[in-house]
Amino acid sequence: MRMLATAFLVTAFGLCLATVATSQTQPPAPPPLDEMAAELGVSVEVLEGCTPDTRPEPGAQPSREEHEARLTEMATCLQSGNPSITAASLDTVLQKYRPEPRERG
Repeated sequence: MRMLATAFLVTAFGLCLATVATSQTQPPAPPPLDEMAAELGVSVEVLEGCTPDTRPEPGAQPSREEHEARLTEMATCLQSGNPSITAASLDTVLQKYRPEPRERG
């Protein structure tokens, strides 16, 4: 009986460990481009075309100036689909759909 309990505990621990390891290695879900594009009043194709190819390293924080320059550049591009887009309105939408940081456990 003791051996059965030990085997159960080892199996349960292994499953818990695998769940934690998997949850921390899965990439974040892609942003909902269709919803973001709708809020900005542009097509998904325009939004994708104006999205920079380079992304900051995970955990890296751009300076305020770099962040504002990226917003301005992207907003200028998006204005081809909706001339009323500003860097501020784009930032509002990006912040709304920003993924939640993963909890470390």
